[in-house]
Amino acid sequence: MIAVCPARSSNHGGSTGSSLAMVCAMKGYTFHPLSSDAFSAEKLDTMRAFGAELEIVQSDGGKVTPALFDRFKARIAELAQDPNNFYTDQFNNVDAVEGYAGMGRELFEQMGRVDGFVGMIGSGGMLVGVSQALKQAGAHARIIALEPSTSPFLTTGKGGAHRVEGTAVGFWPPHLVKGAYDEAWAINENEGRAMAKRAAREEGIFAGTSTGLNIVAALALARELGPGKVVATVACDTGLKYLAGDLYK
Repeated sequence: MIAVCPARSSNHGGSTGSSLAMVCAMKGYTFHPLSSDAFSAEKLDTMRAFGAELEIVQSDGGKVTPALFDRFKARIAELAQDPNNFYTDQFNNVDAVEGYAGMGRELFEQMGRVDGFVGMIGSGGMLVGVSQALKQAGAHARIIALEPSTSPFLTTGKGGAHRVEGTAVGFWPPHLVKGAYDEAWAINENEGRAMAKRAAREEGIFAGTSTGLNIVAALALARELGPGKVVATVACDTGLKYLAGDLYK
């Protein structure tokens, strides 16, 4: 059995691929992930460490672009023709949404109220899963879908090249349906990178670039809503996966 996965999003950019590589190693499956030189070397090496048969799709100058995902799709279509392969398809797999519902329930149970929730969009599974859980719990939270301003597809319909791994894929994620969120914001990528460094040094939150953008947006929404409101977001990943790049240089 070969589990074919474009090891890139969500929140992802190789984080989902690393998780699947671990599970496949435990279950004895052959794992053939697609990833790219646009993603951190640490993520690629983690998949290889679990025995994955990693295939690299070349990027345009080390950046995440809509064209890169077109190349992913074309290669996946080839691999998926083999009936012995299983394509996890996180952009359409509802497990990607249901898996995050527990986070939304836990958030509401711990806080008692949630007035706002923001999150970067890759597959959209995290934001939509949390949003659905909050709504089911009776929270009247303002849900904001985020993207880097360097690739503002959700806000303008035009994708672009960026360096925020696991986000802004250049097409509309099927999970991101109407009613699951209230609005979309484009966040300055450089502000997010600076915030990632600040979060590590001032709060001990050691995460990646998308987390920095999440925090920038959460603070902006908190200022807009005013005192006494509860605004939440997520720290998506560990900063250990970004040490070879320039994020923490």
